[in-house]
Order: sequence, then structure tokens, then C-alpha cells
Amino acid sequence: MFKNFFRLVDFEDSYDRHDLPHETMVRFNFNNLSNFPDANIVIDGSVNGFLFLRDINYKHETLFVCNPITREFFELPRPDGVVRYPMVVTHGFGVTQKTGEYKIVRILHQRELNPINGHCIRVPFSQCQVYTLGKTGEWRTICGPGPGFAYDSRLIGVFVRGNIHWLIQDLEGFELISCFDLENEVFQPFPPPFPGKRILGSLGVLRDCLALCDNTSHTDIDIWVMKQYGVEKSWVKEIVIKKMPELVGPSFQIVHALKIFEDAWGLPFKAFSFSTKCPKRASYSIVKIKVAEEVDVDQPRGPNSIEAIHHVPSFLSLRRFVTENVSTY
Repeated sequence: MFKNFFRLVDFEDSYDRHDLPHETMVRFNFNNLSNFPDANIVIDGSVNGFLFLRDINYKHETLFVCNPITREFFELPRPDGVVRYPMVVTHGFGVTQKTGEYKIVRILHQRELNPINGHCIRVPFSQCQVYTLGKTGEWRTICGPGPGFAYDSRLIGVFVRGNIHWLIQDLEGFELISCFDLENEVFQPFPPPFPGKRILGSLGVLRDCLALCDNTSHTDIDIWVMKQYGVEKSWVKEIVIKKMPELVGPSFQIVHALKIFEDAWGLPFKAFSFSTKCPKRASYSIVKIKVAEEVDVDQPRGPNSIEAIHHVPSFLSLRRFVTENVSTY
């Protein structure tokens, strides 16, 4: 059974086209985490070796935190607010810089859609909830991001420098970056590198910098990097990738930037890894000298069968969160 089957793949910084991914370190099945036979568990965040997992079957909407190395996990209490279309729910996972508290942020909002084009024209209800691991065991409702912003349930929050970030749209359809300060629990949106433009993109982290991957162009994938965190003028278009012929088009899918590789001499060069969501095929792809090539991986059939997220393993135990009911699978 492929559903809810995960594996941890090790990528080396030295580029070797015949050996990527070169080793499967851990293979594990998350079916045992859920009591529901129709659960569909996905990874919605990775911090210091811990994974935040979510059952995207809204009949349950169960949430978990686990460490795939130690095989420890616990289930979070179910938050308030049942998700029903056209509602949107999205999450973020991170740790505060000063106090070292691990927090999960849940954004839920109702949408009013244009019946002609399906675009969001109003957000009549918006709510933000925060869960701090190992504290009260309860979700806290805080001041939300405001009624003028629309989040995308396909995009998870990206953790950088103590903050969680989402690529969002205002009600005119233009992109902004929503920034949530985990320490002070406040939202502060700021513009992307090209304000006033509608894009097909996603956020990521490259070399500890906030990055934006823009797949709007017919022929190129543009990678923007915020060189100085929080400085809007420091955005730089660092990499332009020529698409493979089968990916050419303005709206193929969202592309997620994972990692920039280095060569055998330790010098940076234009090698890049990204993952795609595709109804027919999903793969790890490696880019060298600004030209994309495909590396096949085994995959099941069905839409969105394979997704990838950057993860750094650790042996940190979830039992440090003494108030959580930790189990081992």
C-alpha cells in the first residue's frame, strides 16, 4: 500500500548525476499513526528533525508531530472550526528564536468566490489559532491576518529566522508575503520582489534565506532570494532555469525549491533541486548550468502521489514535551 508511505532520501552536495538520490536512509509508513482507514497524511512542516503531519481528509483533520528517526509521535487536539468548501485552511510550523518554543499556526478562513472565474472576492471570516508544543495542550485563538487576504491551501507556511511565511493574495489578486512573528504572534505582510504581479509561485528556504520560486513564465523558472532577511530591496533573481520541453507553459504546477548544491571543490555553481506536483508524474529534478534534467523515482499512480520537503534529521526526542502523550510506532 503506497498511501501514507514516506521515505527519507539523502542528497550529497557533490553533484553526481548517476547517483541522485544516492541512498534511502529511512523508509516508513504513517498508516499506523491514524485510527481512520481513509486517512491521507501529508507533511506540512519540518523543524530540527521534527515533522508536522496533517490528515487532509477533512472528515478527521487529525494533526501529528513525529520524529521519523526516533519513531516517536503524538497527536494534537483537534482545533475548533470545521473546514467546508470554499473554506481554506493552511498551517505553519516553527520554533521561536528567544524562548525555543515550538509552535504550530493554523489559519482558517471563509471565502466568497466569483461564480464566473472562481477568484476570491471577499473573506467574511478569518481566524488564526496557535498551538505551543508541551504547554497547555490547547489551541489559542489570536488576532488573525485580516479579512483582506486570501491564503492558498496548497501552500504551507515556510519557516525562516523565527518567522513563518505564506505567499498570499490580496482581493485584487496580487501577491504578498504574509509574515507571522512566532515570538510576538503578530502578522506583518510585505511585498514580493515584483509587487503588483500575478504569479504562480511558492516560497522556500535556500542557504538560510527566504526564497521565491516563480513558475509563471512559459519557458523559465525564476528563483528569487532575499539576501538580507527583512530588507525588501535585497531581493535578487539568483537563478533562471530553462524548463524541460514537457514542462513548458505558464501554469504547469507549483514548483518547490529544495536545495542548492555545491561541486566537489566546495564552490557554488548553478545546480538546483526542486519538486513538482503533477497529476501524471512527479520526480526529483536536478538542474546544472541552468538546464533542467529529470531524475526518475518510483511512484504510485494517482494525483499528487509524490511530494518532497527539505528535512534535516535529528535524534531530538519528542519526550522533551512532557505534557504531550508521546507514543512510538
